[in-house]
Amino acid sequence: MRGRLLPLLLCALMLVALTPLSPSSVAHVSEDAVHDHIIISEILVSPSGEDYNGTDWNGDGKFGSSSDQFIELWNPTSETVNIGGWWLDDDPNGGSPPCSIGWNTNITPDERIVFYRDKTGIEFSYFDGDTIQLSNQYDAVMDSYSFAELDSDYDVSYGRFSDGTWGKVGSPTPGLANDQEWPQGTHRQGSCYTPRDHMHEGSYVLTGRVVTMTSEQGVLNDGHIYIVDGTIVAVWSGPTPSHLNLEGVPVYETEGTIFPGLLDLHNHYHYNYLPLWDYTPPNGQFYTNRYQWKDNSNYKPEVSWPKVFMLQGDRWGLSDEAVKYAEVKSIVGGTTAIQGGPSSSGDSWDSILARNVEHYNFGEDNMKTCAVCDAAYDPDYDGSHLIEDHEDGSLDGWFVHVAEGVDGSSLNEFQLLKDQGLLFRETVLIHGVPLRESEFADMAAVDATLVWSPMSNMLLYGDTAHPDLAKDAGVRITLAPDWGPSGAKNPLHELKMADWWNQNKMSGTFSDYELVQMVTSNPADAIKWNNYVGRIQNGLEADFLVVDNIAEDPYRTMIEAIDPDIRLVTVGGLAVFGDVDMMQAINGQDHELVNGDGFQKAVDITYDSMEDGAQSFSSLEETLTKAMRYDRQEMFDEWGQNTRTWEEFNSWLDQSYSTLGEIPLDPIFTYGDDRYFDVLNRSTPFNSKGTIDLYTRYYDVDFDANGNRSETFTPPDTDPVIPDPPDNGDGGDGGDDVVVAQCNEGDTKLTDEGCNTCVCVEEEWVCTEMACVQDDTGFTDPDSDLFSSLLDPTSPLYWIMMFVALTVILGSAASLWMLVRKR
Repeated sequence: MRGRLLPLLLCALMLVALTPLSPSSVAHVSEDAVHDHIIISEILVSPSGEDYNGTDWNGDGKFGSSSDQFIELWNPTSETVNIGGWWLDDDPNGGSPPCSIGWNTNITPDERIVFYRDKTGIEFSYFDGDTIQLSNQYDAVMDSYSFAELDSDYDVSYGRFSDGTWGKVGSPTPGLANDQEWPQGTHRQGSCYTPRDHMHEGSYVLTGRVVTMTSEQGVLNDGHIYIVDGTIVAVWSGPTPSHLNLEGVPVYETEGTIFPGLLDLHNHYHYNYLPLWDYTPPNGQFYTNRYQWKDNSNYKPEVSWPKVFMLQGDRWGLSDEAVKYAEVKSIVGGTTAIQGGPSSSGDSWDSILARNVEHYNFGEDNMKTCAVCDAAYDPDYDGSHLIEDHEDGSLDGWFVHVAEGVDGSSLNEFQLLKDQGLLFRETVLIHGVPLRESEFADMAAVDATLVWSPMSNMLLYGDTAHPDLAKDAGVRITLAPDWGPSGAKNPLHELKMADWWNQNKMSGTFSDYELVQMVTSNPADAIKWNNYVGRIQNGLEADFLVVDNIAEDPYRTMIEAIDPDIRLVTVGGLAVFGDVDMMQAINGQDHELVNGDGFQKAVDITYDSMEDGAQSFSSLEETLTKAMRYDRQEMFDEWGQNTRTWEEFNSWLDQSYSTLGEIPLDPIFTYGDDRYFDVLNRSTPFNSKGTIDLYTRYYDVDFDANGNRSETFTPPDTDPVIPDPPDNGDGGDGGDDVVVAQCNEGDTKLTDEGCNTCVCVEEEWVCTEMACVQDDTGFTDPDSDLFSSLLDPTSPLYWIMMFVALTVILGSAASLWMLVRKR
């Protein structure tokens, strides 16, 4: 008997070992439950706050809409139903992001469960009306209810009557039938979880020519970048290092040049749906400071009025749509972080697309902005809060617009700033047109940063800052485009303006590497983001710009790159824009096609986890284009009739906005934007220092049907060899004869293994010596001999373990066969 039990036991053990673990089923849940009979039975739209004798319906100590709006579900069937993985949502075409009901949420017959906003994140809109929707795990709509705009009453819920119809049922009864009286007390509350598709989860490898920006020599021709959950965990050249386990990890071959994403430290992007401002200087006189051009006769009808009508809540109210569109304009040029947005954060955009510098990022979010800044002209300005934050180390960046102009008053702004003690490490000084050696020396002494915006400066004042003098003084310099009405669409295109100025007006003061630093590593250093972005190295975020290989010099490649050359843009590991084949490879079908002038790209701006995350790019274009017609009948029908009759509406426009007319929506691409180049070419201030023909120099390029240049560069398979310092012949280090600098002070690079970092100290590399260990991202511990041997086919221990395992399996199978045969 025991002889028969042994093989049976071995077989059973093998079956257990080969059987994947899975949650046990819940016995009391019927597989035949009629799921489509779960219904929405009650909703509360307008709970009162504590100051108005409101009720804390969910008992969390908070009162009002942000916590106590609720959705009640009821099971009227005779079966227990598991609604785990079902979805709650409001407007399915926008509004709040949907949430997924927690697993194993079982509703017994006649039971009710209540989902509060503090758990769902679903906000009901009183002003616009809304639709509440329940869908099953297959996205089939099971039930829904819509209420009208401006209809809900405080502390009165909507619910089903006994005949199945909906209406206002009076005082809320969460957890009870609608005809019962609700006692303050406990009732069943459900959990509902919003997806996290705005954050990258998983891993992949990008290959191409990798420009790390850790030093000018930090270029890997056969480069690889391993990304896990949006973070860089390894960078290397050539074969995969032995300590990396990349089994099952997808590899995307870009066949391009990979840079860190571009950082824009000077913008006002809630204007950036507006096209380049086509204005004429009055009497042929150039403006000398920023306070003059706003008086131009067509500034209001072409810039300020359209912005007010577009964004203001009682008019078109399209602030979220406008900001998202502006961020797409930045992303298509490789921008992954942008400064200068609306002062208030928007749930529908501030956690997706480009990073917004003033909002939450990495915990380094103490950013202050002073655009029209009292500190620049008011001697009594109180900047003590900035000084205190600087002194205690909590300030990350202070963006201040100073010396925007060419006159004495503009220069005086800098002196006033200095006199107030507001020139310090975190000062990011924007413009600085009239500054010279003395002022730049003051900036360098405290390690402040200059933001250079040459296109906007030239269009408005006929002159720009002197970054060559700033460089001589040792000032950190960044490059940024300002805003749509007088600047480039993104830093990639502002690079063309900077390159032209560098070659024609500064005799090539800056190398191509230094120009690229101005939009990558320098801005990251300026705002203390160097531990997160601006370079490509371990531990930093996977924010990348990938361009086609245009030139042998990688930095020239970025400077020359234009819209069709953009191969891929990622933010935190998420692919947001690029060539269709790259977006399909990484995102599958989760992308949208956008057409340029003879080329096609793909963009992904839809995120289930965000408010209004279902909005497609085409819908943004359509909505903004319609609004920017500023058609009186359309405006009246959409929002004017809320407060005025047709006669009153026209009278109001005639009196206050008589010259407001149609404004074209600015295209997201520069290549093919004929109006853009026409305005530049006709601008007298812009060309006052010499004809600046950016189109002929950078954009007059032929592309094939696939958007590729006829002439490109193929990087070699190996990296350039950097020679060792010369030896004096005696085996020493050269003694006092010749000292050759290995690097520049402050540069960083990766070791050959790609896991440790070297820093340049006194012109020599000083490297860390940590083991490459990471247990949940594909890394293994090289010091763990036993673990390595078990996984290494070249190890004898590996084959011993394989022999033992096969012996057990074959022996068990033979014993089972003999047992069956004897029977």
